[in-house]
Order: sequence, then structure tokens, then C-alpha cells
Amino acid sequence: MATEDRVRVPKAGEIVASHLRRQIILGKLGEGTALPSEAVLMERFGVSRPTLREGFRVLESEGLISVRRGARGGARVHLPSGDTAARYAGAILQYRGTTLADVYEARALLESRAAGMCAERHDDGDLARLNEMLASCQEALDDHERFLFIDAEFHLLVVELAGNRTLRLLVGMLYRIVESATVSSHMARVSDPDQQRTLVGKAHRANTKLVALIRNRQTEEAEVFWRRHLTAIGKLLLEDTDKQTVLDLLS
Repeated sequence: MATEDRVRVPKAGEIVASHLRRQIILGKLGEGTALPSEAVLMERFGVSRPTLREGFRVLESEGLISVRRGARGGARVHLPSGDTAARYAGAILQYRGTTLADVYEARALLESRAAGMCAERHDDGDLARLNEMLASCQEALDDHERFLFIDAEFHLLVVELAGNRTLRLLVGMLYRIVESATVSSHMARVSDPDQQRTLVGKAHRANTKLVALIRNRQTEEAEVFWRRHLTAIGKLLLEDTDKQTVLDLLS
């Protein structure tokens, strides 16, 4: 049999990790649940302590459990999160030397498409949530830092209301990879109060216009407008950092 035709047999530790991972994903093990003792799990799976701990290490690397050593130690469950996915995606992007501008461009494309989908699919409850977020933005107009964080929540809400979970996960990952760097960089550069008010006002007016387009189910117009807006703010946010790589950010 040719080497490439051989089937790789999973190690026992991987099988243990796979079984526990499935229980976590199916909701049979909730957030913070303590796993049984090592002795109980060794007997249940018919494996040795080193094999069980190998399975634990796999799940720890995936962010699905945390293990505390000692007499009062043990393993506790953590539900899958976007942070875990972002770490894995970030590692791949690091390896490929991806720039923040590249990541932001992908985010803008996905987010603008989400705006069009939101315009097409929304209901009255969705509009209510968008209007509540606009009201929060309005209240923060005189607080530049607070507005930036509420504005980011508005963007993510638009993606959520598009109704596609995969799209929501992908955009959330991209936000986690670049947002902290771009926001902190922007806040450091834009320190003049008058300039801050001008930029905040423009962002709030753009958000308000998008909600109006969504309300009127102007699908194509919403997508085109949001892509243009995201491109414009990207030039500001990425100033002096567009050539910076994900490795520079995460190292």
C-alpha cells in the first residue's frame, strides 16, 4: 500500500479529547462544569493517566477546558468562543505575514454584505434594537472614547441582525484581531476635542442613515453605502498601521 493511502489511526488521547469535545459542543457539559476526577475518567475511557492528560492538553489548547493542578485542582469546562477562533485565525495570518489593512478589507466586505442582508431580512424587533443602539450613540456624542466602543457594538449588531451565524462569527473574529490596535491608535492620534466631535458626528450620521436604509428595505443601497463608509473610516483607523502585520499586533 502506498504511503499516501495509509489511514492515520488517532491516538488514544485524541479519542478522549474528541469524546469530551462532543459532550461540550452538544451542551451536555456546561460552562464551568467540573469534569470527574482523573481516576474516574481513566476508568471510564480505559486509558492511563498520561493518555488522559494528553487529551486534556488538546482541549486546553482549544480553550475548551482549563486544568488546575494540586489537591483541589481538576478540569473545568469552557464553552467555545469567538476568542478561541480568533487566536487560531490570528496564528495562520501571522504565519502568512498578513497586514492589518488586509484583515480590515475582508471585514469591510463581509460587514457591508451583512448590512444589505439586514435590510432585506429585518423585522420590527430588529429595528427596535438598532434604534436603541442609535440612542446610546446619541448619548455618547460628547464622550469620544465611549462613543467608539458603542459604535463598534452598533457595527456588530448590524452583522448579528443579518441572520447568518457563520458571517457573524467571521466578522467577530476579524474585529478581535484588529479592533484594539486600530481604536487605540486612532485615539492617540485624534486628541483635539473639536476634531473628535467632528468625527463622532460623521459616524453617528452614517449609522443613522444606514438604519433608515435598513428600515426602507433598500438592500443594495445599504450595502453600497456601508462599504463606502467602512472604506472611509478604514483609512483613518489604519493610518500609520496599514503596513503593520498581525504578528506585530499579537506579539
